[in-house]
Amino acid sequence: MEIEDLKNNLSILGISEKEYSLDGSVNPDSIILYHNYSKWEVFYLDERGIKNSEKIFDSESEACLYIYKRFIDSKK
Repeated sequence: MEIEDLKNNLSILGISEKEYSLDGSVNPDSIILYHNYSKWEVFYLDERGIKNSEKIFDSESEACLYIYKRFIDSKK
């Protein structure tokens, strides 16, 4: 899964674009996908600007799949 696929899948799930950032911008109270050199970071940025639940992946696909599964689990 790539970023565009993830955007489409999150839209189908009814997830607001305010709940995530896939372009590296750091918006508070959202899940952030950040491409850091050769690694892909996924973390939740709380309302105070503190990183939480940080995970690091080797590929875009792994990171996108993780985000997708995280939102699926939050819908349950």
